[in-house]
Amino acid sequence: MMTAWFLGATVPFGVTAIGMGVAAFRTGWMIAPARRSVRQPRVYGAGLVLVGLGLLTAVATYFSLPSDVVSRDPWLALVGNFLELTGIALVASSRRSPRHGRAPHPTV
Repeated sequence: MMTAWFLGATVPFGVTAIGMGVAAFRTGWMIAPARRSVRQPRVYGAGLVLVGLGLLTAVATYFSLPSDVVSRDPWLALVGNFLELTGIALVASSRRSPRHGRAPHPTV
């Protein structure tokens, strides 16, 4: 019962994150709460795609592979987590403004 609930909650989030990431990467479109703070839409889109892929990879690893395969090859279980953390780091870095050299000092 718990497996079906977890799959039912995680898979739509992963697919939605991938869809929003592709839209942000290709067209620059973002959901309204993110529009103000995101300075680099392509980095934001790539991060969302990685988050979505990480969610789907984690679900596929934990629930579709037999438990003896996951225990024998523990790196399989960490691939999804690594993708998610990398995506979160990209989303966080997309909120910073790009560097264009030093800011000029105001003349007073």
